[in-house]
Amino acid sequence: MGLLSAVAITSCKDDFKVDAPYKNITFVYAIFNMNDTAHYVRIQKAFLDENKSAITMAQNPDSSFYPTLDVTLQELDNSGNIRATYPLNKVDMNLEGFQKDPAGNQGFFTSPNNGYKLKFPVGKTFDPAYQYRLVINNPVTGEKDSSDVIGVVNANLEKNTANGNFYVPDFMRAGYTIDFSKTQYKQSYNIIGTTPKYGQWLEGVIRFHVVEKNEAANTTKDIYVDYDFASQITEPFKPFSLSTYNSNFYTFLKNELGAAPANTLRYMDSARVMIYCGSTELYNYQQVNAAQNGGLLGDQIKPIYTNLKGPNVYGMVGSRAIAIYENAWVNNQSIDSMRVNPITADMGFQPR
Repeated sequence: MGLLSAVAITSCKDDFKVDAPYKNITFVYAIFNMNDTAHYVRIQKAFLDENKSAITMAQNPDSSFYPTLDVTLQELDNSGNIRATYPLNKVDMNLEGFQKDPAGNQGFFTSPNNGYKLKFPVGKTFDPAYQYRLVINNPVTGEKDSSDVIGVVNANLEKNTANGNFYVPDFMRAGYTIDFSKTQYKQSYNIIGTTPKYGQWLEGVIRFHVVEKNEAANTTKDIYVDYDFASQITEPFKPFSLSTYNSNFYTFLKNELGAAPANTLRYMDSARVMIYCGSTELYNYQQVNAAQNGGLLGDQIKPIYTNLKGPNVYGMVGSRAIAIYENAWVNNQSIDSMRVNPITADMGFQPR
């Protein structure tokens, strides 16, 4: 997600020593979505040893993974009492469909690719009425780490916003279309809705599906580009509005796709409209990460956001939800406008 400049937050740690003697430092990362059928948590060791090369250590899985951990998720009621505890099982993420990318030719390992998987019993999922805490026990060292208590963003798309549902009225309509045909007077494309419970950060993305047909070779190619058209800081239960000027669509599509290659015609297929909503933890984590990339203090060690508690643990446990409208049509007027607009006239788009 795109983010703005960093803000100061209290739950930061900067008390580690660079090039200290070797010790285990745990990093945890998880983003829960109540509509997922399985949920994954990444737990790894960070390593720094004044007597060994970090590149050499990175070639050994034992430098990155603990041999055994007991990982559980606690569900808490409004009084902080534990309602239920769910175990997470160690899995190889490669076998779960999430491949670890190789890191160049330095010999970094790609297998195993360990993670911890939560699979609720049938009929159960995250419930926005309750809160959750991730707990990590290391039986070898005796250390116990845990996340702050978090709420999981309500992914229910129904209209009853009193429950904190993620309601987007346009997504309830049959035959919803995208219209950016008019560009005069700064006319805008706009999506409104209600921020779900535990949500703080919104981002709108449109995935354009395009078919390219090479008439000389009699071949077709399906491609897509994602337009991050708007973002907004928000609060739970509050109305939101994500918008962008219609003229921005033309610039984006031209920059991403360019002029049509020789003998190539383009057709605009359906689009997927996605509204992402992230929790407070996810928003804070990304805000702090944005500070690592520049500014007046860009060459200095900066705080690391964490909502994990323990002697040597850092990371983020948060949540998000996604409201999606599949197969939204870009209307004929917008396609006609792309064919004559000076920015997109050479892109080869054809009438539907």
